[in-house]
Parts: sequence; structure tokens; C-alpha cells
Amino acid sequence: MTAPAETAVSIIITNWNTSGLLDGALDALAKTVPAGAAETIVVDNGSTDGSPDMVRRKYPGVRLIANSRNLGFARANNQGLAAAAARYVLFLGSDTIAQQGTVAALASFLDATPRAGAVSCRLLNPDRTPQMSCRTFPRLRDAMATYLSLHFLSRAYTMAGFDFYRTQRVDQPAATCLMVRRELLTALRGFDERYTILYNDVDLCQRIYAAGYEIFYCGDTEIIHHGSMTTRAAPPPVRLEMYRNILQYFRAHAGPSATWLLTPVLFARLLLVTRDGTALHLLHPDREGWNG
Repeated sequence: MTAPAETAVSIIITNWNTSGLLDGALDALAKTVPAGAAETIVVDNGSTDGSPDMVRRKYPGVRLIANSRNLGFARANNQGLAAAAARYVLFLGSDTIAQQGTVAALASFLDATPRAGAVSCRLLNPDRTPQMSCRTFPRLRDAMATYLSLHFLSRAYTMAGFDFYRTQRVDQPAATCLMVRRELLTALRGFDERYTILYNDVDLCQRIYAAGYEIFYCGDTEIIHHGSMTTRAAPPPVRLEMYRNILQYFRAHAGPSATWLLTPVLFARLLLVTRDGTALHLLHPDREGWNG
């Protein structure tokens, strides 16, 4: 199925065992996006909770790509990108509720702002309080403060005092709601699939800037975001892969010292969370911990 010529946006939702939340996300899109204005593509990463059947039964107009196993966030989004036909691509979390006009407002912003390669919007908790969804590009000291839970040392990184109601340039908004020019995504070859779960959006944002574009936060529109529901329920092997992604990012951007400093910190955190031998795999370069 391809998008009609007038379609401005291809909406890509990657899902893993969040059937109820995904249902809410698709229902909200059906109610807030006019027919023909967007195509919706759901990439299911081997869910076992009936998500694919729910999409087929309740949303026959949605294009479903059903993977037999979990291929990770980056690869699944790239599958959706390969199937997308519109000029803009909106990466949207399965745990979001689009508000009236959200998708149109983001597309209009890109129409009016040629230097913008991507745009995000205000993310709200279910009680409608704003979420901290934007960050500066992280340095090694930001990682150390974050993963040692010394958050008072990372206020610049987390953009404490951020004005949620002002449109502004930002380094890296979360890919929970991120609209990007498809032409640019194609040139960048989408997400770097080495970042299977975490830091893929940070890496993408850096490459958008390197390509000569800017990224903006649009303070004029919003979505509801239930939070990191997928990763919050992640089993130990998936958590291991998340921590490997963190090490990979900082090794690439901060050098060998990042491995020496971050590995013991992440090892201790993973050990506390899993309380089993999973953390030991973090000390070795193999990829056995996660089935993908």
C-alpha cells in the first residue's frame, strides 16, 4: 500500500508488547488526522500480546509490518522508513495520544522552515503536566552524573528551566514524537542500527546537524505520552542491550576513557536491577545477552 499523492506525512509506530497503548495511539490518530492527510505504518517487533491481530482487526487502513522477532527500535523504524511514501516522516511512540492538529502543525512547521530538518513538540503526562523531552548533546560527564543518579550535576544537559511553551532550536528531542524530512532521512540512511534500543535518536539528531540542518521544538502543539512503558517492563537481556548501547555511544563520541569510567557504573546499576548474572555480560564484547 502506498500513500496517495496528497499525503504529507508517513507516521511510523514501532511496537513491542504494548497492545493496549497502541490501540489508544491508533484510535487518537484516526480521530485527529483527516483521511488522506497521512499514512500510518505499524512495525511490530515480534509481540506476543496480540498486537498484530488487534491492528489487523481494528485498523485495516493501517499498514502492518509484523516481524517474527524483536529486531530493535532502530531497525524496525528503518523498515517503516523503507515503506514510507510521504515527504515527511513522523516517528511516534506506541504510548502516545495525538491531540487535534498535532500532525498538521508539525508538517506546517517544516513547510515554513526550510532550515529545519526535524521538529518535535510538547510531550505531556496523562495529567497534562509537561515532560522533559529535550536534551543537549550528552558529554561523558553528563553520562556519569546521570547513571550515578547525581542529577543535580546534569541540569544543563537536561535543560532544567526549559520553556515548554516557546518554539526554539534544540539539540535532541526524543524520538517519541519526531517529524523528519523523508529526503533527509533517506540521505542519512535512517537510524544507525548498531543502536538497537537507546541513543539511536541522539545519534540521528547529531547527523541531522552534521548534514547542515537544524532541529526545533514546536511550543504550539502537543501530544500525551504515557512514558517509557516498553523499556520499563524490559527483561534483563533487553536491559543489557540498552546498557551496551549507552557504552557504544560514549565510546564512539568520548573515546576509550568512556569505557573505563562508565562500565563499572552501568554494571552496578544493571546488577541492582536484575539481581542475576546478566550484568556480567556487560564486561565482555559478545552479544549473547539479547535474542533480538
